[in-house]
Amino acid sequence: MQHENSAKCGKCGYSLQGLPVNSSCPECGSEFRITKSDEEQQEGKILRMINSNLAVKGLAPLPDIRIRLKYWMKLAAIFVFTFLVFQALVTFAIIPIGLYRLALFVLSLFWPSVVLGIMPSNLDASMPPMYSVIRKVAPPTQWCWAIGYTLWLVFHVPMKDYTLGGNLKFFIPILVLHVVAGIGLAGIAFWVHDLALRLGLDCAAKRCNTFAILLLTLGALVFVLPWKHFAAENLGVASFVFFAYILVLMIPWLWAVSLFARALLEMSNDATWSLKYEDGLEGRQERINKKIAEHEHTRWL
Repeated sequence: MQHENSAKCGKCGYSLQGLPVNSSCPECGSEFRITKSDEEQQEGKILRMINSNLAVKGLAPLPDIRIRLKYWMKLAAIFVFTFLVFQALVTFAIIPIGLYRLALFVLSLFWPSVVLGIMPSNLDASMPPMYSVIRKVAPPTQWCWAIGYTLWLVFHVPMKDYTLGGNLKFFIPILVLHVVAGIGLAGIAFWVHDLALRLGLDCAAKRCNTFAILLLTLGALVFVLPWKHFAAENLGVASFVFFAYILVLMIPWLWAVSLFARALLEMSNDATWSLKYEDGLEGRQERINKKIAEHEHTRWL
């Protein structure tokens, strides 16, 4: 192996560029060993980490999980669409906020099971190591949605006025738990994105990737910053704050949620049509031969 980077002999300063890695200095005869710089070594570590976690070479082929995708992805899409509808209704004050929180609490009780359904363990050998870790770590975080609402209902609502039907007053435990759940949901979206790529569903993969990025950025602004609190304080800018909240944050956020729902539905539909096509192939040649025979029989009548 030749050394292409600039290096000098430690004894006489002669340029060693282009010489074999283990050789003698042509000027003074000293033996030397050319090593990579710290920067090169760091780059090598980064590349090895990327290759070991993201590279698709050497992975097992995807098992046939079409039946699982057909039902679980559709169920997950229904959950996300339901959340989208309730989010839109409460944003435009069509339903009371108490009903909205109750609906989300009910959804959060079943959502972790849906997540386990769309992330089967038999895909670990077909996914890069990083995504296998996500599959194991992310689903348990989704229980934080339900735990957060439970703590809020049990410990916070009885102590504070108007927290069930009015603006949600500050309650640190629910905030921390839902931040953990939100990060876990972003990991799930990234995992589904990688699965969609391996299934050849590039559009679904892009939608999942976009949703995950917006969840960690726009979603944090929507749910962490107290926009409604500012509007409720009667600071003289309530109308402006609420208008900005709707136009700048909520409409793009609702669009981001719809991306994830449509990606899940696309994966379900792809599995459905693939299974339907495969079922249609069974006995196809026999049906063709039967029609040919019937045609030949009627030709001579």
